[in-house]
Amino acid sequence: MVTSGAQTQGAPAEVMDPLIGRVLNDRFRIVEALGSGGMGRVYKAVQAPLDRPVALKVLNPQYSEGKDPGFQKRFFLEAAVTARLRHPNTVTIIDYGKTDDSIFYIAMEYLEGQTLAQLLTQHGPMPWERVLNIGQQVARSLREAHKEGLIHRDLKPANIMVLDQETDHDLAKVLDFGLVKSFLPDQGGLPNETELTQAGVILGSPQYMAPEQARNVSDPRSDVYSLGVVLYQMLTGRPPFQAQQSIDVIFKHLNEAPPIFSAVRPGQDVPQEVEALVMKCLAKRPDERFQSMDEVLEAMRRAAASAGLSGLFSGPRTGLNSLSGSYSGPRSLESSSGASTVALDIAVEEEVPARASARRALPVALFGGSLLLGVTVAAVMALRSAEPTTPVTEEPPPTSMAAPADDIPSSPGAQPPAPTPLPAPEAAPSAVAAPEKSEAAPAPPPKAPSAPTRTREKRRSSPRPAVETDTSGYKEDPY
Repeated sequence: MVTSGAQTQGAPAEVMDPLIGRVLNDRFRIVEALGSGGMGRVYKAVQAPLDRPVALKVLNPQYSEGKDPGFQKRFFLEAAVTARLRHPNTVTIIDYGKTDDSIFYIAMEYLEGQTLAQLLTQHGPMPWERVLNIGQQVARSLREAHKEGLIHRDLKPANIMVLDQETDHDLAKVLDFGLVKSFLPDQGGLPNETELTQAGVILGSPQYMAPEQARNVSDPRSDVYSLGVVLYQMLTGRPPFQAQQSIDVIFKHLNEAPPIFSAVRPGQDVPQEVEALVMKCLAKRPDERFQSMDEVLEAMRRAAASAGLSGLFSGPRTGLNSLSGSYSGPRSLESSSGASTVALDIAVEEEVPARASARRALPVALFGGSLLLGVTVAAVMALRSAEPTTPVTEEPPPTSMAAPADDIPSSPGAQPPAPTPLPAPEAAPSAVAAPEKSEAAPAPPPKAPSAPTRTREKRRSSPRPAVETDTSGYKEDPY
């Protein structure tokens, strides 16, 4: 929350501060005062039992619940809403509460570094590349707050911390949401116009507040205007409007156009695209400004790319936003530099959809291949079933040249006569002599006469030696 080298602003000596050395609610032991403002003072404290240093903001007693009815309820509501912010470019709220003697406090993380106001006082205007780098981190912090329904309303260089934890780049954190306002629908039964301060008090710092804040009206575009004033001061070394009295500064915000950069800082080398970005943030009418922090970030990307600094911003993330080089901390998600980053961002943007398309195409290809294979098999089976089938007939075996032994008549005890060919009987013209062996297929044998069949069956009971005799045309002699 507070830089270790911050100077107290009009704070009395520590020996006269009754809170030095006191322990609030048995948890936070106040060590030293770090700064003060209109809402109260900021102290360095040690949290027990973790023994962790924290920044403790104690609200001014003039905002006690006795002087502002409903203050306690509004304070805890706004503190609870602010505690939801978790962006790496936003200070983290650790705890908040109230002591028995009505001391309201908010405990935040303790940060080592310098405020942006201190850097500008020491070094003057910054290079436009560094301005865009810090500005886009502030815009991302405010974008999260706007998504949660919160408006900062007091954005200024004193509420932006530039940390010392990195040496090769800037890490910024937005501080002090003490004037935060919710623009969401009513929560907890409070009227929409309820504020953290008394009614009739103008909220904000005159040099950085939007014109409509003079009428106590604000929305997220009011933070866009305040961011434009901060960017203007970072580039030129001074705010766009200055005057002896705060009311005169507010009058200029309402009626005068901001001076161009060359009129404030002659010889400056800020690209025209960057100056046009800042001037649009500083438009008098809210509807003529960027309507959201998303639009501011996109305009920063385009301005940086037009000026030849494409590697400063990463494109819209699709799941992973990789950066080249060995970096640590929030920069891996928030800022980068170098031409190699552009090539890597392009590879990420194009490679992820290609892989997704390949994964989606694989099941389609498998299904198509299976369908084609099934159609092919079905077509082959259909062609085979349509072919005419030719019945296969087995050729009958050739007729034996020798007659069975049981077809030859013989008397008991007689030797079988030598086989002699018998002439075909004239009485049986249908009988056919045994054909000679030839290459042609033999004709099917004629049906045997019934008489030899009966004689054959009768003589099967008494087997005899087989005699090879051709009896295809044999007819039994009745004698």
